[in-house]
Amino acid sequence: MNNNQFSPNAISHKELNTLLIKAKKEISSIDTSNNSDIKENHEFQELIADWTKASHKILVMLNKKDRVLTKNRNSKSLIAFGAMGAHINMALQALKATEFEQ
Repeated sequence: MNNNQFSPNAISHKELNTLLIKAKKEISSIDTSNNSDIKENHEFQELIADWTKASHKILVMLNKKDRVLTKNRNSKSLIAFGAMGAHINMALQALKATEFEQ
């Protein structure tokens, strides 16, 4: 084979450089995506932890015997507080089932 003929599998230096640059971009975008996913997951877990603490505090307030929150409320308000408490409890149970609770 003389120098003027290329093998069918040959690639020029320019083409190889282009492929190398493209490959580096793909790798860095994967790293960026993974970092973004990790950050988003961490933020979500923090929000869940904050929500869980707030939900427990709300339930304690709703279940206090002196019921400061429910004094002088009409029956619709009392039903709404009861429904809210029930939904918070169900949400906490669902959270526990997903193993996010800390």
